[in-house]
Amino acid sequence: MLAYIIRRLWQGVPVLLGVSVITFILMHVVPGDPVSAAFEKRADPETIARIRHELGLDRPLPVQYADFLVKALQGDLGQSFQTRQPVAEMIRGAMPATVKLTLSAVLVTVVIGVPIGIISALHRGSAIDYMATVTALSFISAPVFWVAMVAQLLFGHRWGVLPISGFDTPQHLVLPALVLGTRYAASVARYTRSSMLDVIGQDFIRTARAKGLSGRVVIFRHALKNALIPVVTVIGLEIGGLLTGSILTESVFGIPGLGLVTIRGLNSLDFPVIQATVLLTAVIFVVMNIVVDISYSLLDPRIRMT
Repeated sequence: MLAYIIRRLWQGVPVLLGVSVITFILMHVVPGDPVSAAFEKRADPETIARIRHELGLDRPLPVQYADFLVKALQGDLGQSFQTRQPVAEMIRGAMPATVKLTLSAVLVTVVIGVPIGIISALHRGSAIDYMATVTALSFISAPVFWVAMVAQLLFGHRWGVLPISGFDTPQHLVLPALVLGTRYAASVARYTRSSMLDVIGQDFIRTARAKGLSGRVVIFRHALKNALIPVVTVIGLEIGGLLTGSILTESVFGIPGLGLVTIRGLNSLDFPVIQATVLLTAVIFVVMNIVVDISYSLLDPRIRMT
């Protein structure tokens, strides 16, 4: 198992290098200059040129990339052009809020998505299945920011039961976790339903029923365990998406997380911040893929890590 994890991590190196190269090139070909954007019209051209030289932006791009890569391998992600703070320190400060929001959203996703998918599959073609399908498709189709604003309007302004912004108490986490989690719960419900329908139509389920086992034992002991394998893949990949895709949710609810840092970096063309957050995103996806593969062998011992 350890050899497998090391090999998968090694296979992720070319992916991370590719992401870093593409991000670096894109950041330097987009229109605009980060120094000019920071000072607008308050600095003369000589001052801007001096600052560009201090930041190393007047060096050839390959030299800048090599410098970034060497420092990144040493844990130094550079310094923000805007705040002059170390980017690694900014990310460390923002990660706790993003991780709390992500874990809460994952909990909402699993608690709502998996049971609805199972119920929908067991009542295939019924009114319950139809309602679950329509509801899931509605949540998948609805933009996150729109759902967030509707939730703020209803739960915050009209009913006054939950705070609509900030991150001071656990209550501040409820609404953003519900908004973010229900969207992914809809996807998980659809995958769970499809997987359950596939499994309950297989021979070993018919055999289990022919032996006289109760419906509950057949579903929960035999069908669910096998049906969850593809669902685990979806949930694992969506954790990576939740960690990095909470940008809009954090912005709408004023949560000081990674999303807010990323948006500020994009607005001010803060190259080191953007590069670091994109690279972090790639690392999260590589790690989550490995975690998903390992979980396969735990759910189904017939699958061996090779």
